[in-house]
Amino acid sequence: MVVIDAQGVSKQFLLRHNASVELKVRFLSLLHARHRESVEEFWALRNVSLEIHEGEALGLVGRNGSGKSTLLKLIAAIHRPTEGKLLVRRGVRISSMIELGVGFHGELTGRENVFLNAAIHGLTRSAIDSIYDAVVEYSGLEHFIDVPIKNYSSGMYMRLGFAIAANLDPDILLLDEIFAVGDADFQERCTATVRRFIDEGKTILFVSHAPAAIRSICRRVCVLDQGRLAFDGDVDQGLAFYADHVAHGHVTAPDVIEAPAIEARAAQAGIARWQFEFLLGQGLEPRHHVLDVGCGNLSAAVLLLPFLDRGHYWGVDRSAALVESGLQVSLPAAGLTGDPRHVFVNDAFDVSGGPRDFDFAFASSLFVRLPFNSVARCIASVVRRLGPSGRFYATWFENADADNFDPIPRPGGTTTYPDREPYHYTLGMIAAFCESIGAVVERVDASAHPGGESVFCIRSGSEGQSVPAMRTGARRSVGRQT
Repeated sequence: MVVIDAQGVSKQFLLRHNASVELKVRFLSLLHARHRESVEEFWALRNVSLEIHEGEALGLVGRNGSGKSTLLKLIAAIHRPTEGKLLVRRGVRISSMIELGVGFHGELTGRENVFLNAAIHGLTRSAIDSIYDAVVEYSGLEHFIDVPIKNYSSGMYMRLGFAIAANLDPDILLLDEIFAVGDADFQERCTATVRRFIDEGKTILFVSHAPAAIRSICRRVCVLDQGRLAFDGDVDQGLAFYADHVAHGHVTAPDVIEAPAIEARAAQAGIARWQFEFLLGQGLEPRHHVLDVGCGNLSAAVLLLPFLDRGHYWGVDRSAALVESGLQVSLPAAGLTGDPRHVFVNDAFDVSGGPRDFDFAFASSLFVRLPFNSVARCIASVVRRLGPSGRFYATWFENADADNFDPIPRPGGTTTYPDREPYHYTLGMIAAFCESIGAVVERVDASAHPGGESVFCIRSGSEGQSVPAMRTGARRSVGRQT
C-alpha cells in the first residue's frame, strides 16, 4: 500500500541578498546598486515524483543542498509544495528527526523537553507518562535528565531526540543524518531499533552520507541532484551511481536528469568495451601489464581482468568511494574479484607501488575532468612507469584552434571549456609539456570513440626519438575482436 505519493513536487524558496535593517545601508542602496537588496528564486526541489510503500526503508542520498531535507520537511508538513502534490496516507503517525534539537527548548531540562516534544507530536499527558521511563532508559541520560539541555552535547541531543522518536510508535519515521553525532554503541542501538520498525511494517526515510548506514537499513535508494530525482532503485547500484556522480562532478542537464540510471551504466559499459577493443587493436596481449588511469568504478576492469594474466591489471583513481563501489559492486556483479592492492587511490596518480614497467596505460575520459596542472601531473607520473616500448593512450576533447578561448559545442550536446569542466585542450599544450619531460605525443585515428573525444598516444622519448612531438597521421587503425 502506498503511504507517500509525491506527484511532480517542486519547492521554491526566496533568497534575499544584501538585506539589512541599518539606515546607513538602506541609504547607500539608493546610490549604489551593489548595496541594494535582491531576491533570488531558489528551487530546492524540481518535479520530484515517487511512491513510497508501507514497510519500505528508503535511503535518500545526494550532495549537500540537493533537496533531501526539504523533501523530508514536506512529508512532515513543515513546508508545503510550491508545485505538485504530496499525499500522505490519512491517519498515519509521523515521527521525525530532521534537525538536531528541533522541538527542544534550551532552557528546559531533559525531563521537561520530553513532555514538550511528545506533546508537539500530539500525545496526551497520560500517554507521555506511559512512555517517559522507556524514553529515559533508551537515551541513557538518567543522570542528566534534570539538567537544562542547553548544557547537552550534540550527541546527548541526538540520544534524547531519537529516544522520543523511537517510543512514539510511529507509522512513518523520518531520519536526517541522525547517526553522525552518536557514539558507536548508540548507533548500533538505533540501527537495531530501525530494523525492528521495518520488521513491524513501519516506513523509514533515511537521509545519510554514510554508505554503510544506508546498506544496513535500506532496501531502496533515491539519489537527488540539484533538487531533481537522478536515481531510484537498488541500494548498491544507487550508491555506486552516487559515488560516480560525486567523483566525476557530473552536473546533469535538467531535461535529462531523470533518465534511468541504467542508461548511465550502459554508457560506461560502452566506453569500457570501446577501450578494450581499442587496446586489442593496438596489440594488447594477456602477458602485458596494463594501467587503467582514472579506473573509477572498474568498468574497464570487468573486461580486462578475464583477458590479462593474473596480476597484470592495475588501476589508479582519485576517488576511494568509486574504487570501493567497483570492488564491492561492479566486479562481483560480473562474477569477478579484484585485488585491492592493485588499485591505487591518490590525487597525484602515483603508481610507484606497481610493477617496474607498464606496457599499456589508458586514461579514458579522464583529462576532460582535470585542470591542466592535474593533467600534467598525471602524464608525468604515468610516463615514469612506462617500459621502453610502453604506450600511454589518453582521450580528451581537443581544441584545434589555439587562439580560441570560447566554449566549444560538441556533437551529442556536450559543451567544453578552456577553464572549467568539461575541459578541452590543444594538442600543442600537451606536446609542449611532454617535451619538457622527455616524452612525445601523437594523435591516433579513433573516430569511433563513443563520447566523441580525440585519442592520443604518449611515449617515453627514449623509444621514439624519431617521432615528432605533433603528428596528424594515424599510428595504427583501431581493430575489433570478433
